[in-house]
Amino acid sequence: MEHRLQLAHKEQIDMIAAIAHDLKTPLTSINGFTELLATHKDLPETEKQEYYDLIQRKSGYMVELINDFSSFTKEKLELESMVAKPVKASKLFENIALEYEYELAGLDNELTCRHSFTENILLMVNEPMIRRVFGNLFSNAVRYGGKNKLKVYMTGYPLGQYAFFQIEDNGIGVPDKDISSLFLKFFTVDKSRQIQKGGLGLGLASCKSIIEHHRGEICAYPSEYGGLGIRFSLPLAAQH
Repeated sequence: MEHRLQLAHKEQIDMIAAIAHDLKTPLTSINGFTELLATHKDLPETEKQEYYDLIQRKSGYMVELINDFSSFTKEKLELESMVAKPVKASKLFENIALEYEYELAGLDNELTCRHSFTENILLMVNEPMIRRVFGNLFSNAVRYGGKNKLKVYMTGYPLGQYAFFQIEDNGIGVPDKDISSLFLKFFTVDKSRQIQKGGLGLGLASCKSIIEHHRGEICAYPSEYGGLGIRFSLPLAAQH
């Protein structure tokens, strides 16, 4: 018990330190821009507008950081009281596919889906939580894929006592040295996939937490399509 409390305390300290670090950069920029606008009142209107736009973007980034933190802490509380129910693997897969096929098409991206689940394959899951995992993975692919017309591939299949799901893309991928760190809290890839930098790097950490609470596993790997692949497993419900 004492060890768990120590770990929880350390996690809180790490999270606060990460937030303070990530807020410091935009705050410093905003302070610099406002000071410049206050002391150089004769700047051309076009230049002033550029600084106003920068301040707005930096402020938006700060709001996103705070929202990420709020969502992550709320999710941790929800996981402690999580209720799982039997769900058909095929129905879950097809509903997710339909939802995100239209969403990605609206962003001029393409989603290809295929599964081999039979009607009798059941998962014992908290469906809203698992939907959150899919949402994070699709959002991550689109946000960091680095292509205007991204192709995303979703696959599902049973193997042994588990159902496996894969989300892959043909984007710019992640350096091999960073793949093992993707599920760490506060980790973000700073170069190759940091096309639209933002957030605390909690999206994939959140996915890991949810999947592990369901007694499954999640991993990342270089996709055969050239980008990043994420695979996770969920245990099948006991058949009576």
